[in-house]
Amino acid sequence: MPRAIWRGSLRLGRRRVPVKLYSAVEDRTVHFRLLHTTDLAPVEQRIVRKDTGKEVPKEDQRKALPLSRSHAVILQPDELQTLEPAASRDVDLCRFVARELLSDQWYDRPYYLGPDGNSDAYFSLVEALERTDLLGIARWVMRKKRYVGALFLHDGYLMMSTLRRADQVLSFSGIEPAKSAKPTTNELKLAEQLVSSIASDFDPTAWHNGYRKRVCALIEAKARGKKLEPVKPKRRAARGDLAENLRASIAAAREREVA
Repeated sequence: MPRAIWRGSLRLGRRRVPVKLYSAVEDRTVHFRLLHTTDLAPVEQRIVRKDTGKEVPKEDQRKALPLSRSHAVILQPDELQTLEPAASRDVDLCRFVARELLSDQWYDRPYYLGPDGNSDAYFSLVEALERTDLLGIARWVMRKKRYVGALFLHDGYLMMSTLRRADQVLSFSGIEPAKSAKPTTNELKLAEQLVSSIASDFDPTAWHNGYRKRVCALIEAKARGKKLEPVKPKRRAARGDLAENLRASIAAAREREVA
């Protein structure tokens, strides 16, 4: 059973809905330990002076934002602490908006929200969101950091995704195709055929992290005293015009479907 990483209350006016926060995604990156090649002793990273190479204790370290090569603003630890938001367990629902107002680039990290004791209040909010089909915009403080998020439904339960700030999301304006790149009628028809030839249902289990699988296979083989021969993929250079490449892609897609 998954363990909650945080507990709080959704606050809408005077009403509170106690919830537990669960991670909806998991980091599957392979993490290595660093060893010294001579005797395989573990090594670690430390903060040292650039000029002498001597280690600097944590209490003697300061954060600074450079303004130029010779000037920087230095911040003291107590100054940074005064800027931290006040601790709270409240998730304030500020407003509800239409789903289409938030496109994919705004979403950051998703979490599941489960009921924490009072399930009646939890599922009444679920039903209200089902009837309105709206997103809740919320903000809260977790682990000394303030977040903005979107509250929505998934399979009859609440989910929350942190949102990126406005200054993090880049505009698409100015990115325009060159006039010479306008496709011909024949190329457009072939592109539509290519899209149709590989149209299918989405199965997330069919998409694997090939690099991670190869790393794990290598680790398992070496743990058993075996050796794997590396396989280098062959790169094929694209030849011919766009129409020829589209025809070849359609033919290859049909062959995979038959196979």
